[in-house]
Amino acid sequence: MPPAWKYAATLIFLLVVLLYRFNLKLRTPLSAFLVHEDISRFQLSPSSHTLRSEAIRIYNFTLEEEVLSPNGVQKTVFTINGLYPGPTIEARSGDLLVVNVYNRLSEATSLHWHGIRHPVGHNSQDGASGVTQCPIQPGSNFTYHIHLSSDQYGTFWYHSHQSTQLADGLFGALIIHPPDRLAEESRFHQDELRSERIRRHRRATELSNVLDQVMLIGDWYHRSGKEVSEWYQSLRSHGNEPVPDAILNNGQQAFNCSQSIAQIVCDSRQGRTPVFNLHLQHKNIIRFINPGSLAEIHLSLDSHLLRVVEADGTQIQPVVVKELSIAPGQRYAVEVIRVGNDQTCEFWLRQRVDYEDFKYPNVALDLESKSIMTYGCRRGSRLPRTHSWSALKADERLDPLSLQPLDRLARLLPLTDNVVMMYVTTMIRTATGNKPFGYVNQTTWKPNLTNPVLARSDFASSSKELIVPLDVSNTSISPASVVLDIIVNNLEDGPHPFHLHGHHFWPLYTYKAAMGAGSYKWDQPPTLPTAAPALRDTFVIPAKGHAIFRVRFDTPGMWLFHCHVLVHLHSGMAVIFDVLSDRIPIEDRKNAADSCSYVVAP
Repeated sequence: MPPAWKYAATLIFLLVVLLYRFNLKLRTPLSAFLVHEDISRFQLSPSSHTLRSEAIRIYNFTLEEEVLSPNGVQKTVFTINGLYPGPTIEARSGDLLVVNVYNRLSEATSLHWHGIRHPVGHNSQDGASGVTQCPIQPGSNFTYHIHLSSDQYGTFWYHSHQSTQLADGLFGALIIHPPDRLAEESRFHQDELRSERIRRHRRATELSNVLDQVMLIGDWYHRSGKEVSEWYQSLRSHGNEPVPDAILNNGQQAFNCSQSIAQIVCDSRQGRTPVFNLHLQHKNIIRFINPGSLAEIHLSLDSHLLRVVEADGTQIQPVVVKELSIAPGQRYAVEVIRVGNDQTCEFWLRQRVDYEDFKYPNVALDLESKSIMTYGCRRGSRLPRTHSWSALKADERLDPLSLQPLDRLARLLPLTDNVVMMYVTTMIRTATGNKPFGYVNQTTWKPNLTNPVLARSDFASSSKELIVPLDVSNTSISPASVVLDIIVNNLEDGPHPFHLHGHHFWPLYTYKAAMGAGSYKWDQPPTLPTAAPALRDTFVIPAKGHAIFRVRFDTPGMWLFHCHVLVHLHSGMAVIFDVLSDRIPIEDRKNAADSCSYVVAP
């Protein structure tokens, strides 16, 4: 009987042959492909979804509290199936996602599907506590049915929409791949069937030559979300937003324990600098998601250009930049393009924040945290020696207002039916105990967690809920939708990234005042574009300025519009759009009401 080593040698030989057969060139070491599970679960498989038919995809999410040390600092983290961040959901356009949520947390929760356009009759699946559902109580379960439209694809994410749980890690990526659309209708004879097989094989080969991965890069507090929020809404904060302690990439980062002046349990050996692989011969796509609570992140990759191809699920005319800024809730997909042909194979991905964005210093926060990008040459603990881009020009940074949709037919901008004016700010009043609360038009939102808006028969505003009714009028251009210009005036000295549920909007204009309030002036209206820019669902309203968004509201329901800075949302900076409420199906309202009947999970 041949010795064991001969079997091993034969298996290695067969592996090498197979790798060569499928064009995995051995100029890149095999170790580059044998990645750690923490990294591989963020690498995507487009060919597994683009080439298949629509399907029902079932996920079981168990939510629990675990003591983890993402950057070496111990904290109770909210996990999904034992993972932080939660599992990456991959789907294709037209799929039905059935997500069974089992709440093993010590508090109620809900999950919002950020950026998803729900079809008519599915407003109740949006996951906004107090608006479209009651939160899922501890020990209970709830099932979401997410119907993905046949034309929506790109980079999305899901996250808790209850209390401050987002800051405790309850989020994950949701990637929707486009279907492989045939250029011609199939014909039933052998030659064309053979041609179709060849075409599909080529398409599969193209997809296999793409390294597609997700990076969730956002700020992180060493304290719990509740502690952070309680501090903010106390007399001690004076209305200053809590400055984060770290920037994490996919739940990881190194941290110097001696930098913190707070009382923490810290072991620097448990933190680590994130490492990601790139492929020399393949197209490298990175999908950036900012799941953070406050900070805008400025991203750049040494010796690489960023070719931006998608923003918030909209495919855009590609733009090449050296740095892009991403606010909480936003997403961008980029192709990284190497500059130069030297032998360097490890580079720094720089995740920079500006202290100007914060109201006070935090010595624990590294203003330029980093991740390592390697072309399969990682050896030991050696760090990259690359340098950042210097003296960037304005056109080398991403200008979000300049982005154009890739589809030329999508550049037709509809006329508006009406205008809504909003003023957003944080105020400290004696009536609220001299504590900061967020306001939209003098109303601070306090969700009713036992009687969500969608379940009611009366949708009128109150002192705790600003509800803006939108209905088709005689002047409406379309009988099935309402086109609205939303002018948001930011009265504060800090920016607000605003997110709209269930719809996307055209960001037409932003203004930031050099001095003064910067509010919109009716007698001096700006010149707005005549062609539609790229649709977004999250956009930054400048400090002491304003923004103009145009929205086509065409899905009946109750849709939240709010600041995605966590303490601003939690303290009330939100408004609800009541869209065509007379057309909301009875079943949708019933589903919202039924969410308040708790079922204890087995």
